Amino acid sequence: MRMPLVIAACAAAASLAGTARAQDNGIYLGGSIGRSSTDIGDAAALFDDEASAFKLVAGLRPLDWFGVEASYIDLGEVEQTQNVADFADFRFEQKGTDAFGVFFYDVALFDLFAKAGLVRWDIDGAGSTSAGRVDMSDDGTDFAWGVGAQVRLRSIAVRLEYERFEAEAFDGLAEKPEMLSVGMTWTFF
Repeated sequence: MRMPLVIAACAAAASLAGTARAQDNGIYLGGSIGRSSTDIGDAAALFDDEASAFKLVAGLRPLDWFGVEASYIDLGEVEQTQNVADFADFRFEQKGTDAFGVFFYDVALFDLFAKAGLVRWDIDGAGSTSAGRVDMSDDGTDFAWGVGAQVRLRSIAVRLEYERFEAEAFDGLAEKPEMLSVGMTWTFF
């Protein structure tokens, strides 16, 4: 009587352990929400501004330890109403696309990951100076990197990550945006 229960319990534990540890390699889609922070100002008046942010991600994980992913990122709107670099007030909308190589390290139900790649960013905005209103736009391509962790359960992964974009817009007025986010991915193929 006891032996069948022990065998059933061992079989259930083995099947759950195999399911939880499966990397579920393939194509994945997902999204994240979080907060972004951008350094604003020149060396004499440098401060951070934060905004709500989100991203949409698509990726391919062909190997347990390596994948590639691309994202659309919206880092929100930076807004200040104090004098910074000859501006009385200004407002910037920050967005872009990025592409990363992602290196995974499997730890039980978790993946730790680090990624490096490029971000193509675009910042549009307006500011007021003593001469009047000034519309501004800047864009570029710069290095980007990130670190994070995700919990996997079959095809779903919940991730927490930090990303840094080495961008500098408007000759240093807005630079080095970063994003801390929580999100989910679904591997479907």
